[in-house]
Amino acid sequence: MLKFLTIISVLFLSACTQKFNDVNATLDEAIFGVDDVSLTAQKIIELPYASSFVRINGGAKLFMVLAFAEPNPATGAMQLKWLSSDKAMIVTENGRIVKTLGLPQFNLTEINTPSAPLPSLAAITQKQTIWSAHYDWTIGDQYLFNYHATITPILRGETRLKNTVWEKEVTEIVEVVSIPSLGDTFTNQYWVDNELNVVKSHQYLGPNMVSIEMTILKPFALQLETNI
Repeated sequence: MLKFLTIISVLFLSACTQKFNDVNATLDEAIFGVDDVSLTAQKIIELPYASSFVRINGGAKLFMVLAFAEPNPATGAMQLKWLSSDKAMIVTENGRIVKTLGLPQFNLTEINTPSAPLPSLAAITQKQTIWSAHYDWTIGDQYLFNYHATITPILRGETRLKNTVWEKEVTEIVEVVSIPSLGDTFTNQYWVDNELNVVKSHQYLGPNMVSIEMTILKPFALQLETNI
């Protein structure tokens, strides 16, 4: 099982080596390399970083801290990048996983739409419109690219979620992803809070591929640092 540990602070288009070192030291002392981690709400809240719990293929609960936040150069949509000690990476955009690197066996190389950002899940709570995209994957040393997908969103309704840090009313959205050339489908689930943020998701990288469950504990807040 991939062993995630937290490294480096949230960045926005800039870096500061000294601050990297300070953050690494703080996080290593607090939560270094723990699988199926159990952290108190106070400990999570005190850490000044966006954070999440992640499970891969239903395995141990892993605590991850956001490493980078930067715009998608093609669309301008903000991409959040979560890293591991062995250089594995999960990239999310508006709550969707759009890229992975370094996961065992299967990796999502890219999800792209012809000319626009992926539709936001916040907008889908108001209007459910079928949309399309292209998927690229890496499976071992094999590269599969340009697989057309049709995505059908379904609004499931409201429920209540609770975790270590928060308890919220949320709206569940399901997206059924159909890939005609493979004759296969898979289903992703998202939970959106009243502020229209994706606070939890259960996503597959592709049909019969890796599943990733992600719960956002502290959301990313765009902040420009001074005194760097």
